[in-house]
Parts: sequence; C-alpha cells; structure tokens
Amino acid sequence: MKLRIANVIEEGKLGGPQVRMVRVAAALNDRAETLIVMPRANSTPFREMCARHGVPYRVLPLTRITREWRAALAYALFSPWEVWRLARLFRRERVDLVHASGGSWQVKAVIAARLAGIPSVWHLNDTLMPGWVHALFRRVAPLAGGFIYTSRRVRAYYGRYVGTDRPFAFVPPPVDVHEFHPDAPCPGDEQAIARLGDGPVMVTVGNVNPIKGFETFIRAAARLRSLGHGVQAVIVGPIFDRQRAYHRRLMALARNLGLDSIHFVGGRSDVRPFLARADVYVCPSLSESWGMALWEAMAMARPVVLTPGAATGIE
Repeated sequence: MKLRIANVIEEGKLGGPQVRMVRVAAALNDRAETLIVMPRANSTPFREMCARHGVPYRVLPLTRITREWRAALAYALFSPWEVWRLARLFRRERVDLVHASGGSWQVKAVIAARLAGIPSVWHLNDTLMPGWVHALFRRVAPLAGGFIYTSRRVRAYYGRYVGTDRPFAFVPPPVDVHEFHPDAPCPGDEQAIARLGDGPVMVTVGNVNPIKGFETFIRAAARLRSLGHGVQAVIVGPIFDRQRAYHRRLMALARNLGLDSIHFVGGRSDVRPFLARADVYVCPSLSESWGMALWEAMAMARPVVLTPGAATGIE
C-alpha cells in the first residue's frame, strides 16, 4: 500500500516551495499518494499547476500573517479553527505523514498533525526571520518528528531550537535536468525575447517583494550601463497587489539611476525561454538559501552571480 502524504503550505502564491511540492508529488506518484493542501487566496496558478501534473489538492481558507494589522488579527482569530480543520482533514484522508512546507512561520500543519496523532516533517528553507517567528518556532518545533533543510546553513540557523538529536535530511530544490537542459527546446515568449535585442541580458526570477533584493539587481544593471555595457535587465515574476508600492519604488530607483532597460515581464509558468536567453543569471536575494530558480539556471548551464545572502547554502 502506498504511503499517504499531506503536503501543506500556508502561502498560495506560486513560487519555489509550491513548484517543489508539485514536482516531488508527481515524481513520487508510484510510491506515495500526495495530497497538497493550500489556502484559497492567490492560489489559482498553484492549483492550475497541480492539475497539469495530475496532483490532487485541497483548498482551505488558511490565513497568513503579514505586517498589516487586519491580516494579523484574522490570523490570530482564525488559526485555532484552521488547525482543527487540518487535523480533521488528515484523519478523514487517512494520512500517514504530514509534510509542513513553506518555512518556519508555517506552524499550523505541525500542530494539526500532533492533534491528529500523525507524524510530521517540517521543511525549512530560510535564514532570516523576525524575532516573533523564532519564538513561535521554538515552541512548536518539539511537535515535529523530523526536519528537512535546504542547506547546512539553514540547519545551523535553526539548530539552537531543534538540537542535534532530531532526525533530519538535506534536500535541495528538485529540478528536472532533462527539462531544464541547455539543449532542450523551450519555445515561448518569442516577442518578449525579441524586444531584448542582441546585446547582453541579465535575468533574475522571483515574486516581486523586498526579500528578493531587486534593488541590488537594478543597481548592478545601472552600473554596467554606465560602464558602456548595453545590458538588458529582466525580472521574471508576478507583482501582487500587496507589493505594488514596492514595485513603484523599484521603478523610481531605475529612473533615478537612468536605467531605461529594466523589464518586469510578470510571472511565467515556464521560465526556460528567459533563462535560455540570459547571458548571466543573478540571484540578489537577502536570505534565500539555494532558491529553486538558481538551480534551474545552473541546470541550463547559465553562469550565476549571487549575493552573500543568496549564497547561504553554498558549502
């Protein structure tokens, strides 16, 4: 009988963790039945990806915490009910193992698994969290049966709370090296690619938000232009309503630096056409440890440039 896994995430926006969840579920289909559980908000592209890969999913009204006071209040009020619903879902689906994805602030699946009497593993992939997340993680971590780290630096970051005697594994983001291959055909976005011209192109991929460090990407592009390199700078990633103000700040920065070759092309279900066109891939993130897009770029034999924050997974 196949192992039944519930893989839970409290963020519905399609990004590296969500892509990883779908890829792993599809790859393990012969050995495990994976049910992905996600919030309703902002999850349409995530659901569409699950459907394309034949991965079953459930949508629940899971709140997420932000600095906005209404969202924080909703999180505090509804979290107990959401944990109860998760525990009920785990029992109803006869889940054997709960996989808590998304990082250290996503505690509901771990708590619900304990309430349902089901073992859980917690997937950790970050190295920069505010103090309240540290406090929350320290209290909930004993409930998890084991941990998955994307790098040794991530383990070191959380090790003081987890200890050295807990089961763990290092698992980097999965990439299909046949799909992400420098010689693999990757049609699409022909018009957008053509607008970049024949000069050098630098590319970065990620949802537009401050933790991605796109200011560094823009300053680097402006510096290269000032040195006479006609580089085109491409940011591939959606701009959600909550980040419109941040996007405006990035555009203002580009204008102030005289950079007129910055391209926000929006989110893409397939980023390979832009990676194939890139002369260099840049990961300017402040704290992400070995993000998915970085592995994809390397699989396509693109040279990569990283900030110290993005390089926290390098041994």
